Amino acid sequence: MKHKSNPHLLKNSIESLKLMREEMHDVMDSSKRAKLDKIISDLEQHGTEKSCSQLLEIIGAAIKLIPAVEALLRMWS
Repeated sequence: MKHKSNPHLLKNSIESLKLMREEMHDVMDSSKRAKLDKIISDLEQHGTEKSCSQLLEIIGAAIKLIPAVEALLRMWS
């Protein structure tokens, strides 16, 4: 049996990603904003079908879209 996501984690994740989108609007290019919007939309529509670990992976992918984080990851690789 697949463990479903924690509703509290899902709600907080969506709210946090929306806040991140607002805060990073001026420094994030349009293609990254579109990716972030898609992640948020997918979570809103299908998030309850995801496990907690899947939610964390999705959040990690969204965090990589932040320009400063992306630059750090490039420096480390």
